[in-house]
Amino acid sequence: MCKTSSDPPTEGSVSYKLEDAASTVSGICMENTKYDDAPVRTGSALAGYSVLTKSMLGSGLFFIAHACSKFGIISGLVAIMFAGLLTWVSLKALSIIAIDFKDENPSFYSVSMRIVPNLRWIIDASVIMNCLGAATGYVITAGNLLSEGLLQMAYNSVVESTKNRTMLIIQASMILILFPLCMMKELSGTKIANLVGLLSLIYIVIASFVYCDLSMASSDLLGMENVLTAMSSFPTFIFAFACQMNVFQISNELKNPTVKRMNIISVASTVTGAAIYIPVMIIPLLTFGRGIKENYLQSLDIENLPIQIAYMLAALSVSISYVLQIHPLRRSILSLYYRDRVPSHAEEKRNRLLVVAFVMLATFGIAVGVKKIDIVTNFTGLIGGNTMCFVMPSLLYIRHYGYKTSRFGKVVLALFIIGLVLYPLCLTGIIYDLVN
Repeated sequence: MCKTSSDPPTEGSVSYKLEDAASTVSGICMENTKYDDAPVRTGSALAGYSVLTKSMLGSGLFFIAHACSKFGIISGLVAIMFAGLLTWVSLKALSIIAIDFKDENPSFYSVSMRIVPNLRWIIDASVIMNCLGAATGYVITAGNLLSEGLLQMAYNSVVESTKNRTMLIIQASMILILFPLCMMKELSGTKIANLVGLLSLIYIVIASFVYCDLSMASSDLLGMENVLTAMSSFPTFIFAFACQMNVFQISNELKNPTVKRMNIISVASTVTGAAIYIPVMIIPLLTFGRGIKENYLQSLDIENLPIQIAYMLAALSVSISYVLQIHPLRRSILSLYYRDRVPSHAEEKRNRLLVVAFVMLATFGIAVGVKKIDIVTNFTGLIGGNTMCFVMPSLLYIRHYGYKTSRFGKVVLALFIIGLVLYPLCLTGIIYDLVN
């Protein structure tokens, strides 16, 4: 008999203990799977942690100091910790759902098809919007930083016309070089690249601290200047923590998947993100004040060799993050295309090639046309990110399990309400900021 219970599996429950035994029986109930075979579980908890953390730590790292300048340090700390808490709640909700459907190789589409069939396209559309915006932002950031770092190192100066040509070449090369990684079928194969990206970020953080002298430290930076301007930047914090798009794929690849193991990965990734974001947000702000540039690295003196290296490592890091956006982006597009149909191996490989090529060219084209990355992060962070990260995970959980069955259910309900409130609040702030 197929598993039909809608109660979330919990440690110590009979159903939780019997999950492994039941998986053999429930394996025959895979009519909604998107692949020919059951998921091959080769991923470790470390691989899952590296994917989730590197999905989170992208170009948002470089823009949160500018966002904090609009909030002020006190409100900025509250905002980023609040965003981190909301992220963990949504990650746990998705992890519970992923484990409940673990024998069906779940995706956002297949799960929403079972739980909220009338809204299934909205979920994948929000994933597509968020991932496309994030990937485009990574192309802009990588091209900008690597071109400036190389030109400063080679010619001891950065001429705008030369920079633009160099940036175009770098961005085109980035697309070509990353294409094989974006074509990989499993995310666990990117573990080494993810760890390289995380080590690069550690260098960037250390170099930033060395060259930040806190010269603009003042009590004036503690408070908020304007509530609407501040709210226009809250989507940057949502964007910074966004990693929910890879939860299902991590669960599909994880050996011995349980709610506890997925929650450990989620907590570790969220804590790592907060531990890196908070000092990187505050220390540059105390050095450059409210006049800090959108990308705080560009406020540092690029004539220093360690900063030039930081520019190049930042470009490397966001390039790796780019791959982690393309994977769920292509998965959502193909889910919408296949719907309930199971493609043959040859068709799946051909369509994966076509979709990856199309979305990579699309991100390149948008990056060439859009120069201001805050437009990308704010709008995609609010419309795509808020929907994918907070609203849809909480909606899926509430519709499947209800909110009265447990204390966590009530927390998820609060997440859903907060997500809905953020739309008009942040959108008003974004429009106000653009007008002014």
